[in-house]
Parts: sequence; C-alpha cells; structure tokens
Amino acid sequence: MNIEHIFRAYDIRGIVDKDLFPETVLKAAAIFANIVAERGGKKVAVGGDVRVSTPSLVYAALSGIIAAGLDAYLVFPLPIPVFCNFVWRNENLNGGAFVTASHNPPQYNGIRFRREDGTGFSSENVEIKKRFFDGRINFVEWRDFGTSRILSNKEILDEYFEFIISKVPEPEKTLRIIIDGKHGAANLISPMLFTHYGHELIAINDVVDGSFPTGMPDPLHGDVSQIKSLMVKTGAPIGIAYDGDGDRAAFFDEHGRLIPSEIIALFLAENLLKSNDIIVYNTMCSSMLKRKAEEMGFRTVESRVGDVFMAQVAKENNAKLGVEESYHFFLPIFGFYYDDAIMTSILVANLLANAGKSLGEIYDRYGPIFTIRQNISVDDSVKFQIVDKFREWATNTYSDVSTIDGVKIYLDNGSFLARPSNTEPLIRVVADGITKEAAEEILRKFTKKLQEIIERFT
Repeated sequence: MNIEHIFRAYDIRGIVDKDLFPETVLKAAAIFANIVAERGGKKVAVGGDVRVSTPSLVYAALSGIIAAGLDAYLVFPLPIPVFCNFVWRNENLNGGAFVTASHNPPQYNGIRFRREDGTGFSSENVEIKKRFFDGRINFVEWRDFGTSRILSNKEILDEYFEFIISKVPEPEKTLRIIIDGKHGAANLISPMLFTHYGHELIAINDVVDGSFPTGMPDPLHGDVSQIKSLMVKTGAPIGIAYDGDGDRAAFFDEHGRLIPSEIIALFLAENLLKSNDIIVYNTMCSSMLKRKAEEMGFRTVESRVGDVFMAQVAKENNAKLGVEESYHFFLPIFGFYYDDAIMTSILVANLLANAGKSLGEIYDRYGPIFTIRQNISVDDSVKFQIVDKFREWATNTYSDVSTIDGVKIYLDNGSFLARPSNTEPLIRVVADGITKEAAEEILRKFTKKLQEIIERFT
C-alpha cells in the first residue's frame, strides 16, 4: 500500500484503518525521537485531541518514543494550543508529538511534531518522511528504553488558564457571547475562560464527543447554521466557533456573517500593536490586509501557507502578530510563536467589550473584503509546470509579484493568487478587490491567462 500522500508539509494525516495505522504513528514518532535525540534532547510530551481513534494513536506514539530511548510526559486529551503552551513553558521538554486531524471529519487522524518552543516541525517533516520510507529507524535496546509519566490533563488545563488570565486583562464591560465548540477539544477550557471574565455565555455543541455527531468539526466548511441562526435570533455582538482540536476560531457577527480573519487581525493590531510592528500573513490572505495594515502604520511580511511556516517567518522577523486566512491566529507579542485560537478568541471578546461595539460594527469599519476562491482541475503531473509558466508570464508583466507560495500578483485594486494544491489535482485561485466588481474582473482576467497556459498542456 502506498501511503506517501499522508506525509504532508506540516504533519502526517490520513483516514484511520485505510491509510493511517497505529504502526505508522509508532514508527514516525520513533523517528521524531531519533531527531530530538540527535539534537541532544532527552524528554518530550505526547498528547492528542478528543477523536475516537486518538487514544490508540497516542499510545502508539508513546511506544515509539520510549522505544527510541526518550522519556515522555503523557498529557491528553487537550486542545493543541494548550499542549503547545505546556511544551513551550516546560524547560525540561525538548519537543512534543500531538495526535490530531484538526478540522477533518471523524474518520481522519494524524500526528504533528513540535519543537521545544511549541512551534511545529517544518523541514524536519521532510526528513521524517525520508527516513520512514528508507526504514531508517533507531530503536534502542530494552535496557535503554525511555520512561513515561502520565500527567493530569486537568493540571495542564489549569496552568493554561492561569497563563491566560495573567496576560489578558479583565474587560471593562461584559458581553453576551455564543460559542460553538463543535464537540471538540476547545470545550475543555474555552467556556471556563469566558465565564471567568464575566461574559454571559450561550454554548452549543459543548459536550466533548470524538465522533463529532453534528458533522465535520470545521467552522469554515462544516455546518455552522446553528450558530448563525442564534446570532440573528439573540443579537449577541459576537459568536465564536472552534474546530476539532482548538487551533481555529471563526468569528460571527450579530447578523450571522462569518467575519474574515483579516478583519480580526486588523482589530487585534489596532488594539495591541505599536507603530512599525510587524504582522505576518499567509499568501492566501486578501491584499486588503497588507494595504490596510500599512495604512495604519504597521509593517507586513508574507509567508507560505501553513502554521509551521508562519511561525518560522514570525520568528525570523520578530513579528508581533500573525494571521492565516483559515483562521489560525498567532500572538508572538505574548512571547510564543505557535498559533492559539483560544487565547485569540478571549482577546477579541474582551477588546470588543472595551470598545463598546458589536463585531458587525468592527467589520463595517475595516471592511468589506471582496474575495473569490475557486479551484481549477488539472492533472497532477502538470499542475506545477502550469504554475511555473504562469509565474514566468506574471514576473515579466507585473512589478509586484510574490512567488513565496504559488504566484501572487499585487495590483492597485486587489490581487490574484494561483497556487498548486499539494494534495489534490487542482490549482487554487484567489482573487480579491476593493469592490466586488474589481474582484470579479481580476478573477476573469487572470483565470483566462491561466486557462491559456493549461490548454498548452492538454
């Protein structure tokens, strides 16, 4: 069976018992331990989310790490931001392995490897894949096996709780807030934090259930009709929906509108940052973020798509804030570089309360954002060549072109992105504009050119 496709740029992820098995996780975790040991590390954390298959895979990962000679703390179930917080703040730890499939349907699972600062492996994932398929795994003799210690996940959650309240001040006012936990791991801590700050909470899908009975735990592509309806019905000024492991937070206004992540980032920047501070954004974000942020006196730096790359760019540039269009938010202003949707949601709610405004009013102030996203089906064997040809044309035709991740053409009235999918026979295109008409025209113009190139390969 060919399972190379489950080894991705920032994690390993597949369908349990179809292309992902406990044995796969055990071997990958052992290679992770080998890499940590080669760097002088001796102890790591092992955790996971609330999926039905997670316990089996967590213990598989633990077995691989111990058999490779490292000691391990076992801490689960947890939201992944809490796990990363534990790794980052524990000086005895040299990294971590976390079992999750994030926002994917319940039959999926996977594993993500973290560095000692809580950020994810990036280039190391390429090495793990190579060693896995080369069979280069170093298991130690039985007498050199590592040890394991099971920690209370309640204690880790309590430590995270105390960290948040030490960093996020009490709001001057309180709000009515609706949260949709999607039956995921965020339910283990998020409601308690909002309640601590005095907010009136209406919680839905707040019972942890790893079978995700209400469908895919994805606040972007899953069913969010319930929270949208409640927003309109109650008039609550803000609603928040999390994904399965708590690393995405989608925000809804009193009209039931999903607020673009770029708007949330601008709101945070205005309230948290100083002039000239750096904001990192991924290439999928609307060009409006860059334009507005720079008008507000901030600097911006573009990154490849993926939290591991965002964290790396943020560190390299000493950034203070980061955002991906997929609702991953980074808060290095507080000392860490991994994304934390739970802390972000608390911050947004408290800042909104202090502003005395609804999220809809904030959107109307910064927005609107006009973005169109489409997928163009192409054969896997030529999709990268097609984008290469588009890159040649774009760089010879336009002065402001980014090739960090695909091809992004910046224009006076918007931008256009063409990016080959890493996992599907698709080229993803994104057009944005200062008006709806501008976005539509940009999409028409550049997809026409892209189609001309595609025709040469068919």
